[in-house]
This record gives sequence, structure tokens and C-alpha cells, in this order.
Amino acid sequence: MGRHKAVLLAVFLIAGCREAATLTLADGGQQDLRDYRGRWLVVNYFAEWCVPCLRELPLLNELAQTAEPAVLAVSFDSMPSQALQKLIARYDMQMPVVAKLAGHWPFERPRVLPTTFIINPQGELASQHQGELKAEDIASLAEQYWGQVR
Repeated sequence: MGRHKAVLLAVFLIAGCREAATLTLADGGQQDLRDYRGRWLVVNYFAEWCVPCLRELPLLNELAQTAEPAVLAVSFDSMPSQALQKLIARYDMQMPVVAKLAGHWPFERPRVLPTTFIINPQGELASQHQGELKAEDIASLAEQYWGQVR
């Protein structure tokens, strides 16, 4: 029985050693996934060269103004801070914009843009949407996950 406890303890220690899911905002601020515990979180990957990404920004801006969910826009491309700040201003991005994700997130970096991940209040992946979000997609996600948008 002692050996089983030792193995179980080792498993918990190894699992607990994962690097925390952190993010660096475009303005240099730091946060981590735990900051969003208890809330639904929409994580949207975008790029300046991705036309569908830019078309869905007004919907994401509108969503970011609601009480639930929290919205993060993640730059797919590594960009210098000043260039990212100009992009944020040009498209009037109302949500926090992430320059870099690090650590263990409940999803992998997408291969298709735009891609949107829905993270539940426990920090787990609930859903993902590939392709441009439309108003009906957001309404459906709201109904299924966090309730009415407005």
C-alpha cells in the first residue's frame, strides 16, 4: 500500500509541475489563466493579414463590452509592441490584446485563422470555432455556454 501512495504522490507532483498558463498583453502587462477562473473566456486568434479576422473584430468588440464572457484577442504573429499598439488603435480593439501566450493552455496554437476558443469557468476548453464568427455564432455560443449576451 505504501508503494501505491508513493506512485500516486509522484503523479500529483509531476502534474502540478506544469508551467502555469500565462499571457503577456500588448502593453507589457502580465496575467495568467487563473485570473479568469469563475468566468467564461473567449480567446480569439487573429492576424493583421487575415481579412476574416478583421471583419469579426466589431462583433468581438461588442462581446467584450458585455459582463460575460471575458474576451482576449491573441496576435497570431509576433509583432513588436509598437506595431501591435498601432494595430489595436487602427481597429479600435476594445478587448485586451495578447502578444504572447506561454505555459499550459487548454488548447494548441491554431493552424487556421481565425480560430476562437471557449474556456469554461474552471479553465478547461469547452468549445472551439474555426473560421469567421458571425452574429448567429456568438448568439449560439452565448445560449449554449454563458447565457444571453445582452
